[in-house]
Amino acid sequence: MEEFFVIRKRKLDQSWNLSDLHEPNNAFDYCEQMLDIPEEYIVEASMSTEGLELTVVDADTDEDWYMQLLRVA
Repeated sequence: MEEFFVIRKRKLDQSWNLSDLHEPNNAFDYCEQMLDIPEEYIVEASMSTEGLELTVVDADTDEDWYMQLLRVA
């Protein structure tokens, strides 16, 4: 099952240049490196005016990365 999240800009790690996140590969890298989301769960990641939009699939709700994602989204 796919789940959609939006992480508001103010909650994103400011050590990343937020304008770089408009590039799809950079948005994926941010999700993997900063949010510790395994690549196989990321369906889509992109930056919008609202923030980082992220779609994940088949997430195990007991995983640490998933619990962190719920806190920041």
